[in-house]
Amino acid sequence: MGRRAKSISQHTFAEQPLELFPPEPEDPLNAERTRFSADRRHRFTLFRSFRARDARRDPDHYVAFIGMNPSSATDVVADATVARCIDFAFRWGFGGFYMLNAFSLRATASRELKEFTPNLPENDEWLRRIVAGAARVVVAWGAPGHRDGRGAAVEALLRASCAPDLVFCFGRNQDGSPTHPLYQRRDAVLLPYFTG
Repeated sequence: MGRRAKSISQHTFAEQPLELFPPEPEDPLNAERTRFSADRRHRFTLFRSFRARDARRDPDHYVAFIGMNPSSATDVVADATVARCIDFAFRWGFGGFYMLNAFSLRATASRELKEFTPNLPENDEWLRRIVAGAARVVVAWGAPGHRDGRGAAVEALLRASCAPDLVFCFGRNQDGSPTHPLYQRRDAVLLPYFTG
C-alpha cells in the first residue's frame, strides 16, 4: 500500500497538554474564537486571550500570525510554534493572539500537504475576517507555504483585507518567503513585509 493510500482518519493528534507548553489560563474566548472543520482535520483559527494573565489586556487588541499549516495545537493545547508566537504576542503588549495559516490542513509534516486536500475555501474567509480586525499581522509561512502560488494568493488577500503597513515578518528566506517564527530570538525585530 503506497503513501497515498493512507487514510486521513489515521491522521489524529493527541490533544493532551505537553509539559513544555502548559495551557493558557482558562478563558472561554479561546474556545469561542478557535475554529476547526467539523471533522477537526482542518483548523481555520486558533485564539488565545491574555486577559486571564493580565486583566488590563483587551483581547480585541490582537496580533495575527500566519504560518504554513496547523499542527496539533488546539484551543487548550499549544505546540512549539504556537507557544513561541504566544510569547511574542504577550511580550509585545497585545491582549489576544490569533494563529492563522496559509493552508488549513492539520499536519505535522509538509509532505502531507501533497497527500491530502491542503486548504479548504473557508480558510480564506477566516483569513480575511481576522486580519481585517488585527492591530498587527505577522506572516511566517516559510518556503513550503510560498510554493505553488499559495504565498502570492495570501499576499493578495492581505493587501485586499488590511492595511499593508500593518503586515510584518521576521525576515525572508532566499526564495522571498517569510521566515518561520520558531527559531527567532525573543528580542527579534519585525520588518515591514510589503516594501513597495
